[in-house]
Amino acid sequence: DEELKGRGDLPPRLKIAVGVRAAEKKVLQHVLKVFGERGMELDGLEYYQERRLKELGLVGEQGEIIFWESK
Repeated sequence: DEELKGRGDLPPRLKIAVGVRAAEKKVLQHVLKVFGERGMELDGLEYYQERRLKELGLVGEQGEIIFWESK
């Protein structure tokens, strides 16, 4: 893309296409970076279901679900 962009003899439509493609690449790289960072945070998040189970005393501190059997 950069090689094509550097050439001055490109037709106008190709010049626009190269610019659009470069912009799309930038956006996709940014989105990939954001999702990668967010993915790293997932282990540290407490989800509503986990919090609710803890409040009800149905899950232990290690995240294991506590079952009880009726007699």
